[in-house]
Amino acid sequence: MLSVTRDDVKRKTRLGSEYDAEIDTLIAEMLPVIEYAIDPLYLDNPDTGLLATLNLGALELIAGEMLATLWREVGALVGFRFGWLQVFPPDWLNPSDPSGLKAQGVRRLAPYLKRNARLQFISRTAGEEGG
Repeated sequence: MLSVTRDDVKRKTRLGSEYDAEIDTLIAEMLPVIEYAIDPLYLDNPDTGLLATLNLGALELIAGEMLATLWREVGALVGFRFGWLQVFPPDWLNPSDPSGLKAQGVRRLAPYLKRNARLQFISRTAGEEGG
């Protein structure tokens, strides 16, 4: 069984207690899906290093989704202009994964997924063409 706690997500995202309910809900929604996508051969393995790797990948996915949720809040990506000063979100920012943690978690878990299982996430790195 995988284990991701609220405190783990708060540590990884640097968020305070005001998001506890959202973090708990996200863990409850995502952890079973992530666990289901992993081949049981790896979940039942007694190797503590492997379990730590799987837990870290799950944590990265959940923490990345939490940060993406915050970016999707109304006004998060709004720029402003005050005289000559202009502040706008960077062009390179990917709103579905602004921290890159989701992509990192997917890459970490990829070797351990069931043959036909896919975590529904598309990541593009610099230099890749989108389609």
